[in-house]
Amino acid sequence: MRKKIWVLILIAFFATAFIAGCGTGEDGAADGDETHTIVGLYPLTGVLSTFGENSAEVAKLAAEDVNAWLESEGKAWQLRLEIDDTQTEGPVGLRKMQSWYGEGVKFFAGPMGSGVAQEMLSFANSNQIFYISPSSTSPALGIADDWLYRFCTDDSIQGPAIALAAQAADVESMIFCWRGDTWGDGLQGAAEATAIELGMTVYPEKLRYDPIKEDFTSEAALLDEYVTDLVNQGVPLEKIGFNLISFEEAAPFIAEAAKYDQLHEIAWIGSDGTAYSEAILQHPVASEFAAETKFINPMNRPAELSEQSNFDHVRDHIQEKLGRETDAYSYNTYDTIWAFALAFDEVGYDPVAVRDVLPEVIDEWSQVYGASGNIVLNEYGDRAFADYNYWILDENLEWVNPGYYDGATQTINWEWEIY
Repeated sequence: MRKKIWVLILIAFFATAFIAGCGTGEDGAADGDETHTIVGLYPLTGVLSTFGENSAEVAKLAAEDVNAWLESEGKAWQLRLEIDDTQTEGPVGLRKMQSWYGEGVKFFAGPMGSGVAQEMLSFANSNQIFYISPSSTSPALGIADDWLYRFCTDDSIQGPAIALAAQAADVESMIFCWRGDTWGDGLQGAAEATAIELGMTVYPEKLRYDPIKEDFTSEAALLDEYVTDLVNQGVPLEKIGFNLISFEEAAPFIAEAAKYDQLHEIAWIGSDGTAYSEAILQHPVASEFAAETKFINPMNRPAELSEQSNFDHVRDHIQEKLGRETDAYSYNTYDTIWAFALAFDEVGYDPVAVRDVLPEVIDEWSQVYGASGNIVLNEYGDRAFADYNYWILDENLEWVNPGYYDGATQTINWEWEIY
């Protein structure tokens, strides 16, 4: 009888060990699978959904390409990519990161907005979770030795691109309006500082709005009042510039502004948050107004490309999948997935080791294959250099690129004059 009891105990022990061995590994994959997991946290809904859709599709493409490469090289592991929706909201993004971390995931591609990236930062730093944003540009998030890297430059470079566009439009007085979050505050400050350096006056009343706002009736009315005040001070309409720093809530804002005749006569300048905006393009009033006013938007310009760059590969994929031109930050997303994968292949699924080798790994790989060109990171883990393309809607309501801002020389190179 005693012998029978011991046999039953041993059977139970080995059964338990077998079940545990088939459970979830430290990177969220089954132990039996040699798999490393990245979660793409993108705004599939909310006011950055156009950008989120692009990056989600590009991340899937990159993961497929990585796995094809791993197979061709006879590597002993595979990449697992999961996509989740931040809804363009910080608390949602943080909850998603916490949930996936609970399943063993230590690496994230995204988020896109600086407000969401900031919400995640403390948790990521406390738990050594490595995440790379393709598009977070707030200067406030340029922090040494943190766990957020960014494959775009911060807005200390985009700010001058905005102000130079206003100068090209012969603006003398600038009015600012922006979403009141980490990204908006940082970009507005950089744009205003450069505008002042260039000799423009900045209207003292400013329109800083709640990021969850959807109705802009009062803001459009106030803008009209500010323009009237400047005209009464002797500033001609054509010398007044308006900088709208927003995401896709720009569409209802512009639709409200279109109700005021004189707002059709001032210069409108946007930002990377509204370049390629599908919300503006699909809005019958906002699109016509944007085309009429030459609403100009700077957007990160891919660096010089090698013949083997994946730029066309990414661009053609989005054209086929979504039927539109993709945004510049989606090329950063493609390179992000490869950066993680190449680092995993070199040092394994270890955040400390990956963070140590990643700058060198992505610099070397991106010189030849980078969809966004060569990626050199600064001491904060952010992209060190970039130029900015300008995007406007033409008379056919298509986004076109009339020129770009050269960050090194701080000048605009026009393909054709728009002012």
